[in-house]
Amino acid sequence: MRELKKEVWPYKVVIQRKKDGDDGVTNKEIWLGTHLGTYRGRWTIVFRPSEIHFYFKEGVDATMFALRWS
Repeated sequence: MRELKKEVWPYKVVIQRKKDGDDGVTNKEIWLGTHLGTYRGRWTIVFRPSEIHFYFKEGVDATMFALRWS
């Protein structure tokens, strides 16, 4: 399984995937783009079969995301 380098992406929020296939990832990506900027700037995403891992460079960004989407 792929793990990103903690030196670059030290903060991670894990969201469980829904069985119906509607994970709401698009809404989360739009929110991230609006609040944190472009993909792979301050955040990135890795898809797993049963989870979605959102990685962040800053702890405050991970906290804001977790409070909004967890």
